[in-house]
Amino acid sequence: MTQRLLVRAPTEDDLPAYEAHFLHPEILRWLRPPPLPPFDEPQVLELLQRDCRHWHDHGFGPWVLEDPRSGEFVGRGGLAWTEVEDVLAVELPWSIEPDRHDEGLATEAARRAIGHADALGFEMVIALILPHNLASRRVAEKAGMVAQHEVEHAGLPHLLYRCPP
Repeated sequence: MTQRLLVRAPTEDDLPAYEAHFLHPEILRWLRPPPLPPFDEPQVLELLQRDCRHWHDHGFGPWVLEDPRSGEFVGRGGLAWTEVEDVLAVELPWSIEPDRHDEGLATEAARRAIGHADALGFEMVIALILPHNLASRRVAEKAGMVAQHEVEHAGLPHLLYRCPP
C-alpha cells in the first residue's frame, strides 16, 4: 500500500482490466511503439499469466495498482526480473491508466517498488525507458533513479535508469 494506491499481486480475474489497459492506444504508444506491432488479446493474456507466474516462482513481481477508495484498476507497477546487456536485473515496470496521468501515481508506485526491492536485498534496480518518453524519465528521476546509458531492449533503444547504490 502507498498513500494513494493499493498494490497487490495480479490474478487471472484481472484479465479484463489488463486488456482494457494494455490495448489502450495511449498505453500502446509507449509500450509498443512502431515498428513493434501493438499488443493483441492473446499477448495481453500471456502478459498477465507471466506476471502471475513471476509471483509464483519468485515471491514478488509486477503489481496491480488500485485506487483503495473505489477498487478501480489504476495501472501496473512493482518489480520484475529482466535481462539487459546479458545481466539479470530487477526492473520497475510501470504504466498508469491514461485518465490518471499527471497525478504522481507512477512516481508513488516507483518509490514503493524501490523500497520493496531494498527490503528484498536487490542491489541492481533499473528502469528501461524510451528516450523520448519524457514523462517516464521524470518519474524515474523523481523516484531517485539516474540515467546511465542507452541500451537495446525489446528491439528498440531505451535509456537505462538505475538506483544509485
